[in-house]
Amino acid sequence: MLKNETYFIDSCDDVELNIKRESKLEYRVTYDDSKQIKAIVCIISGFGDDANSDYRRHLAEAICSNFDVIVLSVEYHCIGSRLNNGAKIVFDNIDEFILEHSCKAFGIKWKDFTYDDLKYIDQQMIELKSTNKIHNQSKIQLSATLKPTKNEYQNFGIMQAIDISNAILHVEKNMGGGVPVILIGSSHGGYLANLCAKISPWVVDAIIDNSSYALAPLSYLGFAKEIDYTKNCEFYIKYSENIDLFLFTKSFWTSNQYSPCYFSNARKNIRDILNYEHLKLQSSYKKIPYISYHSIYDTIAPFKDKKELYGFLNQLGFNACLYEINCEKQIDGRLIKNLNHGLGMSIKTLVKKHLPQILQEPLKDKTCKKEISYKCDDLIYTFKEENEQIVLSIVNSN
Repeated sequence: MLKNETYFIDSCDDVELNIKRESKLEYRVTYDDSKQIKAIVCIISGFGDDANSDYRRHLAEAICSNFDVIVLSVEYHCIGSRLNNGAKIVFDNIDEFILEHSCKAFGIKWKDFTYDDLKYIDQQMIELKSTNKIHNQSKIQLSATLKPTKNEYQNFGIMQAIDISNAILHVEKNMGGGVPVILIGSSHGGYLANLCAKISPWVVDAIIDNSSYALAPLSYLGFAKEIDYTKNCEFYIKYSENIDLFLFTKSFWTSNQYSPCYFSNARKNIRDILNYEHLKLQSSYKKIPYISYHSIYDTIAPFKDKKELYGFLNQLGFNACLYEINCEKQIDGRLIKNLNHGLGMSIKTLVKKHLPQILQEPLKDKTCKKEISYKCDDLIYTFKEENEQIVLSIVNSN
């Protein structure tokens, strides 16, 4: 019988910024209790429609119907960071500063605006144009903040990967281990799959990834608005003919080097997958198979970074296969539907194509040391498994 079960467990706090987590980590498992389980398959959602809970449930059930596996879906930290999964648009201090000065520039009376008040600003712009007080092509360009669900914020990557690893370890503890763990994801989900393999290489046995970035994109760290909010935004909304919105997820990271929340080179290094020295250390644990699809026209996750990453992986002895999507002839309408970021790819079709070959791979040795340390500029990040959880500690290397 097919079963769907939900669990709530303790997971990590924000060690980097010394912030105590407010909520439990939620994850769901789907499995057929009449089958002998051959693997744990973790489908990792990104920022798009694949984060929808109904979509994830139907996908999990479809996979379990075709394979003898447990499907794991993790509500990792800050997963609710988009409008389609619960985030709200608000204005932080920087947004309010920009809004105030933009209104003054057009002679619009300032008050403490909320997102709903943009209707008022839009109407004022319409009236100014209708009376020829401003040019008809004039626009107000504003930054705004996405406030995630659960009062969370964008730590980006580290807490999320620890959450996924912790959920896997909890499943192994309660439902039985000794089977391969396969991580599958698109875009940010694929990035997190790769990051899990980096911070807990003893946990992960295979990666199937579509269009993930190899280097952490700074535009997703929230503080990019401090540099140039019109060029570094996560995504753009045309609110009206008069108002453009450049959106950033709430984050405590900053570009201010004198702040304890400064996003330094060390913070970026630990989040980058494309780091040869880190990959070399990871490879000393076990060499797992990597499969990835990527368009050469991808404007969010540069193909050149992914190609360099897969060159390193193969050089270090990983069984890494990168499918380069470079022409319309490769669009089959089933697996690949376009040449953009994400390829319009069907995860269900991706799983059906590659999971059988992964399941035939012999299980890698899981008896390796369950601790790994990465030197990142002036910091050393250590990830260690203790009591079926990944624990992070950070020390200064100087």
